[in-house]
Amino acid sequence: MENRLYGFLIDDDIQFDIANRRLLYYSDGAAERTLFFKVISLNEIQTRLLIYLLANCRDAVIYKNDIMKNVWEEINLSSSSQRLWHAINELRKKLASLGLPEDFIANVHGIGYSVDNHRVSSLFIK
Repeated sequence: MENRLYGFLIDDDIQFDIANRRLLYYSDGAAERTLFFKVISLNEIQTRLLIYLLANCRDAVIYKNDIMKNVWEEINLSSSSQRLWHAINELRKKLASLGLPEDFIANVHGIGYSVDNHRVSSLFIK
């Protein structure tokens, strides 16, 4: 049986559930025996964008043209640098609300973006 990508784990406490288009943050307050959850929903473009960025985070630079082609044009939507910039900023806000620094997705001036790949692990299911 072939393994299928389920999602990604970021910093051991943020799970990206691709099928349900959501980010799940969980933290256990061991001293008080409490569990804290936060769920953030993503729209289709944010989901496609985050999948593409995380799947390619081992690359030093993820080029703007490749992102636009794979996130928008592949599903017959028009892309632009402005749309990409807006989508990246909205995604950064959602990730920041879960505790990730804004530079988790960093701008590589004029050519694309990079992702802090040391914080990311792929999750597979059988």
